[in-house]
This record gives sequence, structure tokens and C-alpha cells, in this order.
Amino acid sequence: MKPTKILKSLVLGLLVATTILGCKENIAETVEPIKPATVEELGQMNRDFAKALVAKDANAAANLYTENASLLPPNEPIVTGRENIKNYWQGAIDAGLIAASVKTIDAGSDGDLGYEIGIFELKFQAVDGTIITDIGKYTELLKRNSEGKWMSIYGMWSNNEPASNQE
Repeated sequence: MKPTKILKSLVLGLLVATTILGCKENIAETVEPIKPATVEELGQMNRDFAKALVAKDANAAANLYTENASLLPPNEPIVTGRENIKNYWQGAIDAGLIAASVKTIDAGSDGDLGYEIGIFELKFQAVDGTIITDIGKYTELLKRNSEGKWMSIYGMWSNNEPASNQE
């Protein structure tokens, strides 16, 4: 091969290589990594959930779960599917639920999956007027939906101790 042909081939090879590398850099620059969600964003699902229960709206509470989500309640079988979850929370409302509050302790995410750990307090009024307080902790596994809203895919909780009666 003549030196000019070798030089032309080398220059052409370098041009192709720099073009390919330039394209890779442009692609990497245009794809933004998913930012981790804030604790505030991840805790919103359960704050909305507590509000729905206090409003006695089991449908709104259930709509915070994905269609195939599961509840893992203490001392009970797993409850799977939004309709069954709605019926479960309607049972809690019908049992005299009068107050619900949650507080996020920790939360984090990786891509479209996240978790929240927190504490809760539920109050029920019995038929005789007695107030029953239930305090415990929960773990929520969350998935970001196509609109960017965090929804529960698995929720489980346990009581710190048996529910207590207050006069």
C-alpha cells in the first residue's frame, strides 16, 4: 500500500471512531438518570391513605394501591387485588374507625421502585362509645406509575402491642 493510501485510511478510521464516540457521548448526555424520590414524595401515599380512611372513603384508599397489590395484615391471610383491598379497608371503616395518622421514619427509591417505613396510629370507636387505639409500624413497597405517582404494591404492618381501650 502506498503511504498516502495508508494515511487516508488512518484519517478515515479516526474520523469514524471520533464520530462513533461523539454519538455515544451525545446519547449519554440526553438520557437523564431517574432521580431518587424524596422522603416527602414516598410518604405521600400513606398520608393520602390516612386521609381517605378518616373520610370513610375505602375506594379512595384502595386507589392508592396498584391493581394487583397485596396487603399483609397481622394475624390474617394476604389480601390481593384492589377490589379486595377496598373491601378490607371498608371493614376497618365499618368497625368504627374515627382517626388515622402516619409518620414516615425512612424512605428511599431506586428507579421506579421505592419503600417507606413508618409508624401509625388508628383509633376506633366501639358501639359502647369506648375508644380503641392501635399503634404500630408499617412497611410499604411502592412503584411509580406512568403519571409519576407512587403507589403501593405491598403493604404490611404490625401492632406494637394489643390495641388498648380508653374511656
